[in-house]
Amino acid sequence: MSHQDINLRFPKGRTAFFIIHGVGQQNPFETMDYFARNLLKYFDNQSLSLKLEHLIAKRRLSNGSIWTESFVRVSSIDSEQNWLVDIHEYYWAHNTENKISIPELLQWAEQTLDGTIKFYNRQENKDLLQRLLADNKRKGLFQFRLRSLTMFLRLFNLVYPALRLVLWLILLLVGPFLRGRFLQSAWKLSKQLVTPLLVNFVGDVAIYSITDPKSPYQKIRQQILTESLTLLKAILKDKQANYDQVILTGHSLGSCIAYDTLNLLCIESTLTPNKSKSLLLDKIKGLITFGSPLDKIAFFLRETAQQDQYIRQRMLEHLNSFRVKPEFALQSTYLTQNPVICQLEQIHWVNYYYLKDPISGHLDYYENLDNVEMKYQASWGLEGHMGYWTDPSFYENIAERFLYASNESTDNQKFVQKVFHSQS
Repeated sequence: MSHQDINLRFPKGRTAFFIIHGVGQQNPFETMDYFARNLLKYFDNQSLSLKLEHLIAKRRLSNGSIWTESFVRVSSIDSEQNWLVDIHEYYWAHNTENKISIPELLQWAEQTLDGTIKFYNRQENKDLLQRLLADNKRKGLFQFRLRSLTMFLRLFNLVYPALRLVLWLILLLVGPFLRGRFLQSAWKLSKQLVTPLLVNFVGDVAIYSITDPKSPYQKIRQQILTESLTLLKAILKDKQANYDQVILTGHSLGSCIAYDTLNLLCIESTLTPNKSKSLLLDKIKGLITFGSPLDKIAFFLRETAQQDQYIRQRMLEHLNSFRVKPEFALQSTYLTQNPVICQLEQIHWVNYYYLKDPISGHLDYYENLDNVEMKYQASWGLEGHMGYWTDPSFYENIAERFLYASNESTDNQKFVQKVFHSQS
C-alpha cells in the first residue's frame, strides 16, 4: 500500500454536537439517531475504525430537578487516537404537541399577515420593502406564501367540523373490523386522520413565534428556550467530557431555537463582567442551520412596535440582534448604542438550504455566515425539507469544516505512519 492510498486525515479533539430537532411529531432520540447513523456512514467511507457508545450523564433542569441525559459517542478503536464526537439531543416536541387549536392557528396567521402588511407599508420601511422585493424569489415569498397559508387555514377551518364528524361516523361503523392503531377512541382518531401534517407543522411555529407575554403560549416558548440554554451550559461545563468545541445544530424550527439560545447567551454574558469565561463560551465554535426558516420568521413573525413607538422598536431590536445586518434596524438618531455586547465572534455559522424546501432558504437577514445550497434529489415539500438528514454531502461538508485536523499536524503524521507500517 502506498502513502497515497491512506486517508491522511482524522477527526481532531473532542467535539460535541448539540442537535435541536424541528417541527412535527418527533419522538425522543429520533434526531440523534438520524444524525449519528449518517455520520457513521460518512466515517465508514473514510475507512476509520470506529466504536459507538451509549453514554449517560447527570443533568439538572432549570428548576433544579435532576434528570438523566442519554447521548452517543463516536470514537476510534485505536487507543492512541484521543478524538471523539459526542451527539447530544435537545428534545422539545412534547411542549407544543396538540397545544393549539385550528381556530387559534387561523387567528395567528391572520394577525401575522395583517401585522406584516402594516409594518412594511410604513413610510420609513418603504426602502426596506423595495430592497426585499427586488429579489424575484423574495417577491414571491412576500406576495403569496403567507397569504396562501392564511387562505388554506381559513378554508380548512370551515370544512374541519364536517370532515371530522363524517370520519367519526365511518370509524364507528367499521370499528369491529379494525386493528392496530385504529383500536382507540373513534373521536380522537378522527382528529388525527383529518388534520393535515401542515397544520401540525404550522402549530409548532405559531406557538414558538408568539412573544406576547399575555399569551399562554409565551410560557411554552420561554420553557423551550430556558431548557435549551440550561442543557447547553451543562455540556459546556462538563468536566468529564472536557470538550474542545461545541457545535449547535438546528433543523427547521430547531435552527430558530439554536439561534435564540445563542442570543440569550449574548445577553447573559453582557450582564456580568467576565461571564463569558465562566460560561466557557469560547468552546462554542459553530452554528449549523439547515432547513431553516430564520429569514421568514424575521420578516413575517418578528415582534414589532407600533409606528410611533420608536423607543420600543429599538429596544426589541437590541434584545434580538445576534448577527443581524445593520440595514434591517430602525433608522433613528436615538438609541444607536446597543447595550448587548455579543461575545460569540468565534462562531462559524453555516446555513444549508435546498431550493425545493419551502421552509428553508438563503439567509439574508443575518451577516457573517456561509450559505450553502444543497444539490440532493428530492421533490418539493416535505421530502425536500427532510433530505438533508440522508445526504452524504451534508455530512462531508460538516466534517470538512469542523472535524478534521490539518494534514500537516505532527499527531496526524504519526498516525499515518503507524497505519502505513501496520499495513505494509
